[in-house]
Amino acid sequence: MRYDVLVFGNYFFDQIFTGLLEFPSLGKEAHATKLTTTGGAMFITATALTRLGVKVGWPGYFGNDSYSRFAYEMAEREGVDLTLAKVADRPFRQVTSSIPYLGERAFLAYADPEPDELYDHWLNSMNRCEFDHIHFGGWLPHERMQPLIEKACTKGATVSSDCQDGSHLQEPCTCRDLLPQIDIFMPNAREALVVAGRDTVEEAVRQLMEWVNVVVVKDGANGAWIGHEGEIIHLPAIDAGDVVDTTGAGDCFNAGFLFGYLMEKASLEVCGRYGNICGGLSVTDIGGATAAPTHEELKSWLEKTGRSTVISRPSA
Repeated sequence: MRYDVLVFGNYFFDQIFTGLLEFPSLGKEAHATKLTTTGGAMFITATALTRLGVKVGWPGYFGNDSYSRFAYEMAEREGVDLTLAKVADRPFRQVTSSIPYLGERAFLAYADPEPDELYDHWLNSMNRCEFDHIHFGGWLPHERMQPLIEKACTKGATVSSDCQDGSHLQEPCTCRDLLPQIDIFMPNAREALVVAGRDTVEEAVRQLMEWVNVVVVKDGANGAWIGHEGEIIHLPAIDAGDVVDTTGAGDCFNAGFLFGYLMEKASLEVCGRYGNICGGLSVTDIGGATAAPTHEELKSWLEKTGRSTVISRPSA
């Protein structure tokens, strides 16, 4: 088996409450007018990449519980390749309740402890196939991430990683140690500020460029920032219509960027525009992958996107 990209990260069962007239508060009941259940976390990136025609391998880990079955079957319907996935004879519940409200959202999550065999499963999956790239949906502990990066390097594959929230942001030096081994680092703006230890996104991108080859910072309605070899560019977000739900937009952005990077060998500017399209369309419906575009839809949006602005160039 050969894949364009292997994606590492767990599924989540997302239940999303929309249409609230007010945000929930202690001691008071709030009512949503709509409830949507869908796949979240790595399901979003795997599905969005698959819709774009990328050959994706997802060595996901699922349990025998109803949440796992829901996410697994939904991924199958989307055509995501689950050949490398494992279904364990035990519960592995990964559940998020999301409440979008006034352009932001709140989360309440529950996750069963990761099984000891999870990372061995991921590493073994890399031995069962060939691949050109690996993508981490979130930052992993050093001792877990390092062997996977090393295995990718032995196969001549490139590596990208999102950041995501977690204990690593309490000690950002743990991220900095591994960043030189990552080809593309893809945090959101808040995460970039924490990891870089800077006060503005531009300053954060400049600092992160000292540690990693390509920096891609997702800045919501402000678009995206890309830093590479001393040059920083800013790409405006697309105007796809009303914002319905921002859950998973960053995961969808990652898919668009990686499509351009892996499949078209496109310029970083074009990769960023693809990312903005996928992320921008994602927020127009409920659920991160619900409105993820097909290849044809992505191409039709490309000419509608704004050009980048060069913020700084390499020193002479």
